[in-house]
Amino acid sequence: MTLNPYFDFVHQFFTSYGCAILEKSESHLKVQLTSTMDEEIMNRPFYWHYMKKMNRPGDPMQLLFTNTSHSKEGGIYLHAGTPKLHTIYRAAINKGKTARLYEAVEKPLQNRALCPWLVVNIHLHYRGKQSKDDTLSLGLNLVHGTLLFDMMERLWKMEFEPTVSDYTFPMTPLINLENAYKRIERYVEGYVSSISDDWATRSLKHLQEEKNLLESFYSSEDIGLEQFTKEQEQIDTRYSPRILMEVVNGGLFYISQKSNSNVIKNLAAD
Repeated sequence: MTLNPYFDFVHQFFTSYGCAILEKSESHLKVQLTSTMDEEIMNRPFYWHYMKKMNRPGDPMQLLFTNTSHSKEGGIYLHAGTPKLHTIYRAAINKGKTARLYEAVEKPLQNRALCPWLVVNIHLHYRGKQSKDDTLSLGLNLVHGTLLFDMMERLWKMEFEPTVSDYTFPMTPLINLENAYKRIERYVEGYVSSISDDWATRSLKHLQEEKNLLESFYSSEDIGLEQFTKEQEQIDTRYSPRILMEVVNGGLFYISQKSNSNVIKNLAAD
């Protein structure tokens, strides 16, 4: 029997966050949770609240995942609909919102500096008569201030690790994160301002048409003021043009000087 496709994900997730794998075979996977992971995915808030109040370390649980619906020892059968699997998915998404990664560099002839970039991935939600979404991936170099778009595409083929490779060292940023993020926000504001506002004009026109129609009903039909006000608020909510910015995720990426030049030139790193 071979491992089902969810075993590798679960195994990688737990090992990435410091949980010990107690047993592993083609049919089952037994994991010792850390206290942090137990709090996050086991839904025992009262237990952990009590442990913290008593200043005690607590007893993190163990999980047994199985490769068959005929689970023994109370194991969790891993399949697409497993509730605990979806809990793990949500935890992975939450943890994946921020990252600090370093380019994997083979042993260089001399110490090599890694240049820091702040990378932020953003969804722009356009709402009005018609809705659409736009995605921006922006990167700001924290040493010389270069700002690039499509940043994740530029980094896609590079290999990163959560720890610094031997004989490399991260450079100290000259631009702090707060100022870097503000620069990215200003870029997004400029980007939005440069887009044609025809969609907003059409939304406002339709909004006014809907309000005129509602007012004609109000004056000719037996509609109370409360209902009229409620209908008007719904029209405003539905058709008022607006743009919502959602930060999907982001992080600090440290890359070598050679890769730094390739990224700026939009070339794939070797």
